[in-house]
Amino acid sequence: MKSKPQARLKSRSRYRRYEANTTLIGRVQSVPHIDFKSMLNVRSVSVALLLIVIGLAVWLGLDDRFYVNSIVITGNTHVSAADIAQKSGALGQHIFWLRPNDVAQYLPAGLPSIRSAQMSCKFPADCSLSVVERQPLVAWQYGNAITWIDADHVAFAAEGKAAGSLITIEATEGPALFPGQHADQQLIDAALAVAQTMPDVHTYRYTAAHGLEFDAARGFPVYLGVGSNMADRVMIWKTLNPYLAAKNITPKFVDVRYPLAPYYGQ
Repeated sequence: MKSKPQARLKSRSRYRRYEANTTLIGRVQSVPHIDFKSMLNVRSVSVALLLIVIGLAVWLGLDDRFYVNSIVITGNTHVSAADIAQKSGALGQHIFWLRPNDVAQYLPAGLPSIRSAQMSCKFPADCSLSVVERQPLVAWQYGNAITWIDADHVAFAAEGKAAGSLITIEATEGPALFPGQHADQQLIDAALAVAQTMPDVHTYRYTAAHGLEFDAARGFPVYLGVGSNMADRVMIWKTLNPYLAAKNITPKFVDVRYPLAPYYGQ
């Protein structure tokens, strides 16, 4: 038969196990409360915001007011506003995708008659384009095709009427100059130099054999060639011409391509 102290010890052990189990059951039962109503409200707000963003994107993408339908062109004289607007590539573009600086940069490449351009746009899609046209100094003619050449030696389409007297070079043997191409710099500079010292002559021919040449008042050709000393060649011609007239000599040609050794043929 067990003694009383052992019975008390066993009773205390059972009490501790019961107390531990009671504590564990209490912890399991204390589950935090989940507010499903608040979660539903947050989700509803998120869905509403998403629908608003989608609707706004659809509106901006479909509304015609946000597309460039017309451009205000300023600064043009020879080139039509319709051609400039078409070549700009901006028509039909969405205002959010349009890059005005790129349009201004690449327009002269697509339309050589334009030397430079500046573009600006305002919301929703109001755009303006200011251009600077190339100013013709020389008209290059090959057959019936005529192109203008500016101070940068760039060829561009001859449109309208040039202001003032324009030097014309008839390239009987070519080459043809197409808009956007660069003309021979030495040749154009030579023609401009001659025009300064002989402003009464406006039409020249260009051949590979004689370079620049023109017809004198008495009908014979004068060969000028091409070089850096065009003023000297013109001076020799101006000295030789009255001498021939005084001697009543009508040569077949006069060649002043070599100022130190000019000659004429009969």
